[in-house]
Amino acid sequence: MRKSLLINRIRLIFFALILCTGYAVSQAQGDATATSGPASGPSPVAASASPSANPASLTGLRAAPAIDSRVREVLNKACAQLSSATTLTYHAEITFDSVLSSGVKIQYAGALDTAIQRPDHLTINYKSDLGAKVIWYDGKNLTIYDPAHRAYATTAAPPSIDSMFRQVADEKHLSIPLEGFDFSNPCKRAYRDIQRAKYIGVNDVDGVDCDHLGFIQQEADWQLWVDHAGKPLPKKIVITYKKVPSQPQWSAVFSDWRFNQKLPASLFQPRLPKGVTKSSFIGARENQR
Repeated sequence: MRKSLLINRIRLIFFALILCTGYAVSQAQGDATATSGPASGPSPVAASASPSANPASLTGLRAAPAIDSRVREVLNKACAQLSSATTLTYHAEITFDSVLSSGVKIQYAGALDTAIQRPDHLTINYKSDLGAKVIWYDGKNLTIYDPAHRAYATTAAPPSIDSMFRQVADEKHLSIPLEGFDFSNPCKRAYRDIQRAKYIGVNDVDGVDCDHLGFIQQEADWQLWVDHAGKPLPKKIVITYKKVPSQPQWSAVFSDWRFNQKLPASLFQPRLPKGVTKSSFIGARENQR
């Protein structure tokens, strides 16, 4: 009986760590009736912290037909920059909202480091106020480790990052954090769900001038900031869940982009401490406290 309870508890460890160009999740803590953001992405685009002289209004954004040509230009350059790399690494500082049943929004924070070797190697180290996960993919298997619970799960995976993402989403109901930026062709996936998009202007992210883009999708809307003068790299993303009460947000600020550097093979091999427990591989919510 005790063994069965332990196994069931371990199975709940592995949650859908979510985000991509339009994917995020939040889970309220200490409130059994909390509301969390759904697993798909972006709400109305708001003015940035450093608004341009003529900031776009919400009405103007929603009335914009299809996708502005300036948005396509900026987004395509960013996608080309990401797609051209054989290897890439980046860091992201993350914040995400949880909405209590009272309507109060609670904000949590996290940090993520990703390393990619195309077409078939990926590792992610994620830590947040609510827990941590380490993910390894080596072209054959996907492994997720939960340090707090000293448990891990492994599943066979297809021989490319793109197909692995699709398989674990379809079969395991798992979404990898910021996966939208890790696909071999990020724009192809992003354009699929965009209903409207508008160029907001040149606005600031941590002292860097960025092209500020606003997007509307069915379930959520999102904003993306791309370096304006330097390499066209994503600097920030904000997703708003417009159909969820209180419209919770998920955001990430990117830094330390590095391209085409030699990455050690050991980086993509699971490094599991002794005594950890193997569990079945399922998608589940992050552990509550």
